[in-house]
Amino acid sequence: MMMIAPFYSSGVLPLKMRAVIAFFTTILIFPGIAQRGFVMPDHMGGYTLLILQEIMIGLFIGFLVSVIFSAFQLAGQYFAVQIGFGINEVIDPLAQVSIPLVGQFKNLIGLLIFLAINGHHFMIQAVFRSYELAPVMTLSGPMMNGVLRYMSYSFSGMFVVALKMSLPVVATVFLVTVSLGILAKAAPQMNIMMLGFPFKIMVSFAVLLMTAPLIVRVMNVSLERSFNFITRVLYHWPS
Repeated sequence: MMMIAPFYSSGVLPLKMRAVIAFFTTILIFPGIAQRGFVMPDHMGGYTLLILQEIMIGLFIGFLVSVIFSAFQLAGQYFAVQIGFGINEVIDPLAQVSIPLVGQFKNLIGLLIFLAINGHHFMIQAVFRSYELAPVMTLSGPMMNGVLRYMSYSFSGMFVVALKMSLPVVATVFLVTVSLGILAKAAPQMNIMMLGFPFKIMVSFAVLLMTAPLIVRVMNVSLERSFNFITRVLYHWPS
């Protein structure tokens, strides 16, 4: 979970620091787990399967939250190319990939909201709750079908969230493009291409500024729904 979850997987945190955080997290949750009386497997095969289960659950918890942050980046990519910002890319310190500047802006806002609602605390709580809710994993067909179903839900939700966040700007840019096309037909002597790029950028940032409270609200609700989805996944972990 520390290697793939947002905030914890950031390149700003060195690998040694993440190992220290994981070590102290283990110390904190071990007494509560030890009181539940778990029986350790008495053979190497069962112990290996138990390790694989914990790795799978940790990766899955981090992956489900990472998908929401990918939706924030995707929302910026939807209209970055249309306003001429597609060529302007920066390195995302969380995902270590190049993304448009607008996508990075929304990604940083989402990270601040993630910290404001104590999402980093929830990730540790999810790891603790996984010992109570998730049964022992078995490498079977129903288990793989369940994991793939949860992944398909996450990806479909990613596109829905991205569309909700980018729709005001995308729709406005589309109307501006249509208006500039009509203006170019009515006044061919005007250089609409040179006029259109700064006008689209100005209008897009004005709409982005006006819809900023709505975007923050959508991010907040999306992260909370992602946390609830993780809880449901642990409750119905395929076995």
